[in-house]
Amino acid sequence: MISESIGYASAWLCWIIPMIGAVLTPAFAKLGPRVRDYAAVLSSFLAAVFASFMVPLLWKGHLRFFNSISYGWIPLLKVEMGVIIDPLSIIMANIVAWISFLIMVYSLKYMHGEPGLTRYWFFMNFFIGSMLLLVMADNLLLMFFGWEGVGICSYALIGFWYRDAKEDWLKCWVGEEDEAYPPSHAGMKAFITTRIGDVCLLASIFIIYAYAGTFSYSELLDRVSEWAPALSSAGLLLPAAILFFMGPVGKSAQFPLHEWLPDAMAGPTSVSALIHAATMVKAGVYLIARTFPIFWLAYVGAGAKELSTFFATIAWIGAFTAFLAATQAMVAREIKKVLAYSTVSQIGYMFLALGAGGLLVHGMVGGLTAGMFHLMSHALFKAALFLAAGA
Repeated sequence: MISESIGYASAWLCWIIPMIGAVLTPAFAKLGPRVRDYAAVLSSFLAAVFASFMVPLLWKGHLRFFNSISYGWIPLLKVEMGVIIDPLSIIMANIVAWISFLIMVYSLKYMHGEPGLTRYWFFMNFFIGSMLLLVMADNLLLMFFGWEGVGICSYALIGFWYRDAKEDWLKCWVGEEDEAYPPSHAGMKAFITTRIGDVCLLASIFIIYAYAGTFSYSELLDRVSEWAPALSSAGLLLPAAILFFMGPVGKSAQFPLHEWLPDAMAGPTSVSALIHAATMVKAGVYLIARTFPIFWLAYVGAGAKELSTFFATIAWIGAFTAFLAATQAMVAREIKKVLAYSTVSQIGYMFLALGAGGLLVHGMVGGLTAGMFHLMSHALFKAALFLAAGA
């Protein structure tokens, strides 16, 4: 039986190792392309193994929600660097790590012979590491570092064929005739569109910090009866909550910031699979699920009734996006675009479940369970669909 100490250490190693692997990729490239490629895949495999080492902690029965291990980081702001080890983070980390590893294995053949593979493997590993950091972070500030890392890597990988060579039309350009967008355009579109949501999210984080005095998830939950009424009396609770939701709207490609995702299919199929199944678009759903108990307790326990509008907004945006993207998928002519619109639609259902659960007095567990179960099942089948679709 794996000891608890190994399980807790794995919470750090599962995201640190892919980042180390990314940094070492140029050095491995000096030893030859074969060493570089297999070293990159090995680091993603080790991340998955260490994520698995956390699973036995679920069987202990005493692992509470928002259980974290942290160390001093920025004393001036009273910010600590820590990892959160609870059922939500363990399940999500395993989904991300194992699906990412399978996509990395697929990349060995799919990307074979492509120029710029050192760059590809660097950003793929950094992508995985950033997503796992986002998942394991125990506070909003550290989470935001992972959040931005995911965004930067998506820009670099969507625009991997940045030279926009016409001979690569069938391989990487998305669309037909005058409506076809080259990879460089698609990458920049994804970067700029998601930055809109990111700015809103960062503003919300610091508004909450100004009243709560902490970025920590567990402290925000424990002291919600103090900072939520203070924010509410200042008339800032609902604006802060809506700004917070705008981050996931951009990252998870929800209306009205959803059009970047279909164009992102200009990148390699392995990148598309990673974005749709294991990283990027799942980040927004995870962030809402992670902070769901905090906002729900502020609504039900602290009497912040205006948060009913926040949960209703999540539900209605999710429902409308699910319908809109499904109709767009019906008329799309390219298989990868069909799958992209399908992802946008399915993410909408996840937000609908979370929003509806938040509106119910006894709906927190049901909404959280429904949203996360659909996230897990969608990750599995959408990765398979993209890898089967190929170029």
